[in-house]
Amino acid sequence: MKVQINEESAKKFTRQYFEKQKIVQKTYEYKYASGDKPMMHIAFNIDINFFMPTGVTITSILENNKDMNFTFHIFTDEADEKDLQKVKQTAEKYKQNCIVYIMDMEPFSHFHIKHARFKRVSFFRLYMPKVLKKVTDKFLYIDADLICINSMRPFMEIDLGDKILAAAADLPEASHMRSTYLGLNSGKYLNSGALWIDVNKWEANNITEKCFAYQGVPAEKFTCHDQDVLNLVMDGDIKFIDDRFNHLGFDGSKVPEGCIIYHFFGREKPWDIALTEYDKLWRKYLEISFWDNIDDPLPPKKPKNYHNYKQAGKFYSKHGETMKAIKCYFWYTILKIRFKL
Repeated sequence: MKVQINEESAKKFTRQYFEKQKIVQKTYEYKYASGDKPMMHIAFNIDINFFMPTGVTITSILENNKDMNFTFHIFTDEADEKDLQKVKQTAEKYKQNCIVYIMDMEPFSHFHIKHARFKRVSFFRLYMPKVLKKVTDKFLYIDADLICINSMRPFMEIDLGDKILAAAADLPEASHMRSTYLGLNSGKYLNSGALWIDVNKWEANNITEKCFAYQGVPAEKFTCHDQDVLNLVMDGDIKFIDDRFNHLGFDGSKVPEGCIIYHFFGREKPWDIALTEYDKLWRKYLEISFWDNIDDPLPPKKPKNYHNYKQAGKFYSKHGETMKAIKCYFWYTILKIRFKL
């Protein structure tokens, strides 16, 4: 049976509510784009700790798309002066636009959290079209744990037809499990790491209001966070595109021809551990960016990082680097014991 909405939330979060509520508390605008190159709008939702990965993602896009103009919209819970300065430097260096939105968290406070390491800022993407409809008809939402490795123009060439958004499917096993668990009629399940959105269709169909109607529904009803909510609301209204638009990358995964976005899917992130060629490519864009470099391919030997050393051990074993694998498994064991104590 499909997950049911919360009737109280449905009554509260109406179009009138969003018209009256000041959810964007403050904006910082850094605008340097000019000329007649095609303009693409790209949005992120992050917490204060994710400015560095976002900066790397933006840098990778700009390094691979010098024939385009961009406006980057960063929705966040808070920002410090150092990160804002680096965002400004990035916009100024590449002659592009960056806008940072400081959001009121209260309207999102009763959305479920399935896993403790996630934050409710991820639910910002359910609200973004209400802000961005003032500046564009279509925009791309992307996660901050990915890099661009090709031209972004194919996104702008997507024909949505009568669909509201386009997205790539999640991995087959996850798609089947999650669509079944949620009771999706289509049997399909999108990965929300990259969403090409028609804001006018979104607004005409009250998608934000329908998403907020799931606020207050217990976490056990879901398999994931806002991604589940989006799949429930958009069931059957999604144009599924191939995975070159959002390749869910991990060690050993085959990258599709013409891949545009390499998404560091899962728990291991390249700012923690850099072993594969794409981890190292992410580190290259970090070096180009205004954020500080990370020299060590392995994370600090702290208890919370024990799982990274297990993954590193698997990687080195697979690639025949036995001594490195043994050392990593040794530290995995020590750190896990310390973590459990």
